[in-house]
Amino acid sequence: MAEDGRFYRLSTRDKMKVIKELALVQAELSKPSEFTKIGSIYSQKDSTGFYVGEIVSATCMGGDKNGTTCPSKGPYSSMPDLWQARLERETLMAIQNWSSLSSDSAINSESPPSLANPQHFGEILQLLSGLTGLFTPPKELATLCIHHSDLAIRNVLFDDRTLKITGVIDWEFACVVPLAITGRFPNDLGWEGNEFARSLGRLGDNGEVWNHHYYDWTSLEGVSPPPPSRNAALSLLDGEQEDYINNLHTTNMNRYCEDQAGIISALDPPPHTPSPPSPPLPPPPTSRTSQKDLNIRASRLVELFYLRKYYASCVASRDFKLTSLFIDSVAYIKFNELVMGGYEKWFTGVEWIREVFWRLKTLEDSEIENMRRGMMVIKVPENFKAKSDRGVVDLGDWEKRLQEKTFPEKTLPEKTLPEKILP
Repeated sequence: MAEDGRFYRLSTRDKMKVIKELALVQAELSKPSEFTKIGSIYSQKDSTGFYVGEIVSATCMGGDKNGTTCPSKGPYSSMPDLWQARLERETLMAIQNWSSLSSDSAINSESPPSLANPQHFGEILQLLSGLTGLFTPPKELATLCIHHSDLAIRNVLFDDRTLKITGVIDWEFACVVPLAITGRFPNDLGWEGNEFARSLGRLGDNGEVWNHHYYDWTSLEGVSPPPPSRNAALSLLDGEQEDYINNLHTTNMNRYCEDQAGIISALDPPPHTPSPPSPPLPPPPTSRTSQKDLNIRASRLVELFYLRKYYASCVASRDFKLTSLFIDSVAYIKFNELVMGGYEKWFTGVEWIREVFWRLKTLEDSEIENMRRGMMVIKVPENFKAKSDRGVVDLGDWEKRLQEKTFPEKTLPEKTLPEKILP
């Protein structure tokens, strides 16, 4: 239904029927599991049952007989244990691959050298190590349950007449995780909104784009063509805008989605590029995109916002304990995506990591201890609109400050926030 775009051409009532069916599957999977460890699910050799074992990992499959890049594959007793194992693996990878760099800018990364360098890697490693113990899911979100890892319309079989589910496929990366990590909407219901928001500058200066958390478009306010981009990659797409509703199989849209829509599984990136959100998405808007086209696309995204909320309400209707799942899980899903995304994701999310660290640092010791014990829910805003007061005097910025005094007209005042940030 998703692959050929039929879902997006259904009537609103029929879309709601499909979403309700899909939500019922997630509600069933969200029930407490009989398993007691975090890891991937395997079938017993005698086919008598299932067990939780090592995490299916792209980077740990083959070529690792000596354990040089995968010190621990699980299963794990807690998410902090899993995250620390990932940090250890990234450290071993850095030692193995970066000990003979020709320069600090020689790291193989899609991020610019100003971000992708050994010093930033070391800083992020320390910050994430300190944060892993604080992102302990509270009791109501810590229950272990079965997670499909890619529950989406394209992986569900429907009866064409009744729109009832007849089967769910693609269980290759099914795993057992805390409930907090499962509070994700099917990517058919929102992935495009992230890239659209980033292109229009709605995600702040850093423009972090999350794979498992979707930007909520709720109106057409502020929707206007972005300024001309000098980015070479985007300039290739800076042409006539194509529409997935009217043109379902255009090759450049498919190629763009395959490059941009990789999904990090709940525990580790899969060993293959998963299929992109369906149907293929149009390229990001450019300065040449007409206001009419922008309004049409934004209206579709607003519709998806309401469909996501309906999806969450359907899950809640099945179990009162799941009522706030999609509200309280956001911070844990974002943190898990950053840690498990490896150094490439670390570099792109460095400002988010720094800001979370400094805001948490303003809390009282008792609040930090309660977070460590899983007695508080961590919540984060859609994007950080200002930097916290970090109370740091960096003498390495002396030259920059001198330049600002010399050319004051180029200096913009930086906003600060009060010390108490989190509840």
